[in-house]
Amino acid sequence: MSEELDKNTRLINDSQRPAYLLLMVQQWLNLVLVFVVMIMAAVLTTLAVRLHSSSGFTGASLVTLMGFGENLSGIVIFYTKLETSIGAISRLKTFNESVRPEDRDDEDVVPRAQWPQTGSIRLDGVSASYG
Repeated sequence: MSEELDKNTRLINDSQRPAYLLLMVQQWLNLVLVFVVMIMAAVLTTLAVRLHSSSGFTGASLVTLMGFGENLSGIVIFYTKLETSIGAISRLKTFNESVRPEDRDDEDVVPRAQWPQTGSIRLDGVSASYG
């Protein structure tokens, strides 16, 4: 039983690795954007103090800068979601083009008229496995 649990854990870890890496990249990009906005805020504050500009103008500039940082973070998040969705669409398109359709013209499978009499399904000798 322990071998199956170890194998299951390994397979789950392998399947979740791309999602984890995507989340790590998103967080790293958000951190970089926060640092960029922080540096811009420090430069803005330094300029406001050195140039003796009005406090109202400085406050409005800082609030606008914070909104700019939030907008940049949103753009990064939505872009990565868009990129993931485009990848999924590409995989679906490839699957659709590479798999043969099941309803072929040379097949003529017609069920009997009384086919769904009981509404039950019976499976004999079926096994399923993963990996």
